[in-house]
Amino acid sequence: MARLASIDIGNDAVKGFLGDFDTRIYIPNVIAEVQDREIVEMEKNVLSALHVEITSSALKKKNGSFSVGKLASKYPNNDELTPEQDKSDTDQPIVMLLTTLAYDAAQNLNDDEGIIEATYYLSTGLPLDETKHGKAKAFRKKLKSSQHEVKFLKTPTLEGKTVRIKFEQVLVNTEGFAAFVDLTTNNDGSTKNEDLMGKTILINDIGGLSTDSAIITAEAEVDNEYSNGIKKGVSTYLDDIIRKVYSKHKYTIKSRRTLVEIITNEDPEQQYHIWVNGNRVSIKEIIDEELTILAKEEYKLIKEMWRNVPEIRLSYQIGGGSLVLKPYLLEINQSETNFPLRFVTADDSVWMIARAYYKILLMYLQSKGIQIEAAATKE
Repeated sequence: MARLASIDIGNDAVKGFLGDFDTRIYIPNVIAEVQDREIVEMEKNVLSALHVEITSSALKKKNGSFSVGKLASKYPNNDELTPEQDKSDTDQPIVMLLTTLAYDAAQNLNDDEGIIEATYYLSTGLPLDETKHGKAKAFRKKLKSSQHEVKFLKTPTLEGKTVRIKFEQVLVNTEGFAAFVDLTTNNDGSTKNEDLMGKTILINDIGGLSTDSAIITAEAEVDNEYSNGIKKGVSTYLDDIIRKVYSKHKYTIKSRRTLVEIITNEDPEQQYHIWVNGNRVSIKEIIDEELTILAKEEYKLIKEMWRNVPEIRLSYQIGGGSLVLKPYLLEINQSETNFPLRFVTADDSVWMIARAYYKILLMYLQSKGIQIEAAATKE
């Protein structure tokens, strides 16, 4: 039987709902090409030690061995996405997507002599500027028509298992509109936040590498003319902070994810601080300097949107970037135009796109009259 999955391939991490709204997965979007690895003792958590060989005609390289997520962030030669890369044209998002689904299949489906056959109904998405340039169709075709095989290498409990993945259906959504779906729809498909209906709203999705500014009209459609995406997000600024911290303190922050945890930590002892040679050191000044520059850029974009479409009633800031920029944007807004800006919770800023994809998938299945029984799960 087919399984359901919604995967938001975020620039900072893959966020997914697997099989239902209660089962979610988070894997940092970092990969490193690793053929073999030396182990003293195998890690206890599977997600901390994803080491896979992927063979797929959807990849430009067709075959490769990778460490993925938390494990990859420990390698000096790891890859995080950069602003000039499109999700639809790059191997890394495919590696992340297939690894996530292989992990889900290995946890939930029976294997036959180490081989797991997995069929998925998948709901995923691309940034606004990529769907605007017609890339969704090719991305969908690449996933749906290819053969995909993921073999777990030195991964705890899964070593030696091979997952063959095929897609019954692939929905490629637009990230900005998906956020509107989540804001206005409950998990059961009923309507919520009725005050948003019939109004023009701006959804600013501030990601790692890009910002999607989707204008949703009073008719609940994307304004194709003025909705826009810019190749600007928090990642390059986080990279600059990491560089400056090293330059000043000779301390290496291992990844953007680690830095975000330093910035958003709710413990005042830890927030904005690193520990150098066992001593607590504040890096707030460096963080403030960089994030204020980005907040000004983002605010300029919000102003431009309101100038182009004056009937916008309010603007939601979502995405992981909105989390780190919130205090800076609010400060600028207070001293300037005082737009009606809304922010979602920390949890929603991370999960709402993936959750929307799952809701859209359920709506699709319902509209087609497709009944999905639970896949044959492990005993």
